[in-house]
Amino acid sequence: MKLSVLATSVLLAAVSTGAYAYTPGTYTGAIAGQNGPVKVEVTTSADKILSVKIVDQKETEGIGSKAVASLPAEIVKAQSADVQGVAGASVSSAAIKKAVQECLNQAQGKKAAPLALKNGNFEGKAYGNNGWLTVEVTIKDNKIIDIKTPGQRETKYLGDTAIREIGKDVLQYQTLNVDNIAGATVTSTALKTAIAQAIEKAGGDIAAFQKPVSEKIKKVAGITKDSADLIIVGAGGAGLSAAVTAKDLGVKNVLVLEKMPVIGGNTLRCASAFNAADPDRQKALPMTETLKEAVVKAISEKPVSEEHAKLMADVKAKYEAYLKSGSKTLFDCPEWHALQTYNGGDKVGQIPLIRQYSNNVLDTLHWMQSKGSPVMDRVSQGAGALWQRTHQLDAPAGLGLIDPLYQSAVKQGVNFKLGMRVQDLILNDKGRVIGVTATDKVGNKYEFTSKDGVILATGGYSQNKEMRRKSAPHLTPEMVSTNQPGATGDGIVIATRHGADTTGMNYVQVYPLATPGTGALQGRARKMSGLDDVIDVNKNGERFVKEDARRDEFVAAIKKQPGGVVYDINDSSIVKPLNSFNEDVETLVSIGRIYKADSLADLAKQLGMPADKLEATVAEFNKMVEAKNDPKFGRKLFDRPIVKPPFYATPRAPSIHHTMGGLQISTNAQVLDKNGKPIPGLYAAGEVTGGIHGSNRLGGNATADVLTFGRIAAKSAVAHK
Repeated sequence: MKLSVLATSVLLAAVSTGAYAYTPGTYTGAIAGQNGPVKVEVTTSADKILSVKIVDQKETEGIGSKAVASLPAEIVKAQSADVQGVAGASVSSAAIKKAVQECLNQAQGKKAAPLALKNGNFEGKAYGNNGWLTVEVTIKDNKIIDIKTPGQRETKYLGDTAIREIGKDVLQYQTLNVDNIAGATVTSTALKTAIAQAIEKAGGDIAAFQKPVSEKIKKVAGITKDSADLIIVGAGGAGLSAAVTAKDLGVKNVLVLEKMPVIGGNTLRCASAFNAADPDRQKALPMTETLKEAVVKAISEKPVSEEHAKLMADVKAKYEAYLKSGSKTLFDCPEWHALQTYNGGDKVGQIPLIRQYSNNVLDTLHWMQSKGSPVMDRVSQGAGALWQRTHQLDAPAGLGLIDPLYQSAVKQGVNFKLGMRVQDLILNDKGRVIGVTATDKVGNKYEFTSKDGVILATGGYSQNKEMRRKSAPHLTPEMVSTNQPGATGDGIVIATRHGADTTGMNYVQVYPLATPGTGALQGRARKMSGLDDVIDVNKNGERFVKEDARRDEFVAAIKKQPGGVVYDINDSSIVKPLNSFNEDVETLVSIGRIYKADSLADLAKQLGMPADKLEATVAEFNKMVEAKNDPKFGRKLFDRPIVKPPFYATPRAPSIHHTMGGLQISTNAQVLDKNGKPIPGLYAAGEVTGGIHGSNRLGGNATADVLTFGRIAAKSAVAHK
């Protein structure tokens, strides 16, 4: 049955023991919770509630999950859906109680009341992905005739797609029982909740707005066939950069197939941290003695291979030339970037791939700027990076990367087919990849053939729990991820079916500073890139790690802290009204996602930590900033002290972030078989590949890798390499 979705403000009618007679049986109901439908089963006798089971839910671990765990038993005990909700989980609690009440109404033979809507404009409000979503609903003659969302700040290509498509469906079908947009579940749920509130204000019964709708895509017999010059699987950063590059090279018919109903992939959700040695922007940065020591140490150690020795020698030559020049600005070059990437990945990455990456990232950055990416002038060291070469974009999340590429692709005539899941490759009798098979949402079958081959840009497998279990069994199934739900490793599965080799599949990165419970990157007071002005403390108000540490080191340190949750601490000097994800910081404070206080003592009180400890920790850090030295943990980066009130604290916890392993490719992005030979016509780029990042990806290297190898893959495919 279709899940029904009701507003979170529907009043519950108490069902006391013996007050009503039930028809014995098991009944199903579902209401929109915080992260999607909460589906329950209620079993009754003639006069009692026998059991309440929650059979499907995606509520936030540690928040909504508390209501999921406790309310069913409370409802059975009270013999009523009108029980006290769980503090801090009001949305989840309301969803459970209302879903149970829906079941009890069924058991009592109650039917939805007829519509009795007032004419006029009515408002509803719910918290979306980036802030409060206000919805204005116009009612006339018992029908919804218009839905508006004035001032909404939901993510372009994700949330705005949900607003547009769900709004259109509600108007057409006059029901809230329409599908969410996969990948934009939070916005989808918020929109339907707000519409439901407006309907209630108009005097409507939400139960009357639950009629199911037929599938919009019709099932057809046979296989639909089409062709293109080049097929790209995936519409994230790698896929879009490949598509635009192909069009720049003159390819006429470029087809992009994307299984999700939205474009952007993980790149749209990222922080846009982009590493590249960039002399023009880095000339404002000083070369400290600590940084000099880091270079000398890296070029003086014993090499582990001839390739490593050659790379070290190249860096040494560049560094000696830098010293002779007398420059006082930051030393950097593609070779140093490559060496740090190799060393940061525990020397298990593949140096030829790493060199190809580092030699081309600055050109990719300039190319992105030419397409319209708003690259900021300030360069810093992003979380988990090892050098001040992280660029940031003046745009929310990854929008500054995806939007220019998508607009360029559309302008140049790239053909996009969304909701199209590629199932397999098509090979000719000579073993060359000449196309793909695919299915749409309802199972219709398609065959797409291509002249220039296929580029796999399907992303990693962070959301594929079974693949994670096999590759990295230390990652438990309940661990959350920063990734979009489509990151399920499809490209790896498809290519290995035809003999493709993989590398580094056991290397999965956990991001240290995500939102507890959801695993999302957003929800913070500061910009994502740059830890120069921030410290992280545990629940005792103490620093426990150097904030510029590798990500795996940071995560290991967090796991040792009380409760596994830590706090970003910063002052107002680096806070703007909207954060990197277009979220209103004051709104985040008002809903308890961020803590704010005019004094460190008050901030500590809000966090439940000793005020004297936090004050002492910040005072100690401020002295380190002045001395440019961290004697306790060895932090290297210091920009400014934490002195300007108000002060902010953001709870953070680890979240699965990036799968470093994937398909083995050549430096030309050709997918290789187990004998190291290219599979003709098959290319790959982005997180679907392995070999570049080793066992630990440096912060800021992923975006640069994805976009750079997307371009390389397109060039190779067009050249038929």
